[in-house]
Amino acid sequence: YERAGRVETLGNQKIRDREGSLYVVGAVSPPGGDISDPVVQATLRIVKVFWSLEDKLAYKRHFPAINWLSSYSLYLDNIKDFLKTDISEDFLELRGKAMRILQEEDKLLEIARLVGIESLSIEDRLTLEIARSLREDFLHQNAFDPIDVHSSLLKQYKMLKSIVNFYQESLDKLKKGASIEDVISSPVRNRLKKLKFLSENEI
Repeated sequence: YERAGRVETLGNQKIRDREGSLYVVGAVSPPGGDISDPVVQATLRIVKVFWSLEDKLAYKRHFPAINWLSSYSLYLDNIKDFLKTDISEDFLELRGKAMRILQEEDKLLEIARLVGIESLSIEDRLTLEIARSLREDFLHQNAFDPIDVHSSLLKQYKMLKSIVNFYQESLDKLKKGASIEDVISSPVRNRLKKLKFLSENEI
């Protein structure tokens, strides 16, 4: 892992300033997926980014099959100033809201499995719908689509802001007496599904 970083490449000496970044990605596959395995723990002490791959997500055809709750990056502090100045001041705030929605979804799904989704409040059911939108319309990526195969940070920001704004507006509608069915069937919900297939300028 110590060999990763900015490098000056060898080769044609006539071409100067041949600099680039070298990334080292280590794949650790513990028996039974047990991340308390000594090899996994030793790796986690060295690296600053952890992608937890899950076979359940792969079976659901959710790619990349990375668990959004157990994965993390410790580089956020290194890039937060860049995100604020070059993308948007509220990028990190939106990210925080999205993470809280996904974490809340995990708890609500457990409750729904035990007592049924009908027992949840309309606000909680909305949270589940928005979390599904975050998973399917934002995190899920189609590597075979020429547009969705790559998304700039600005496009990611626009997509995330659209989903979070829809969540806030939907909460306001519920407080004013709208039904959860009306909110879920809103035409805006369908437009959110198509954002990933639009170019950055079209959003």
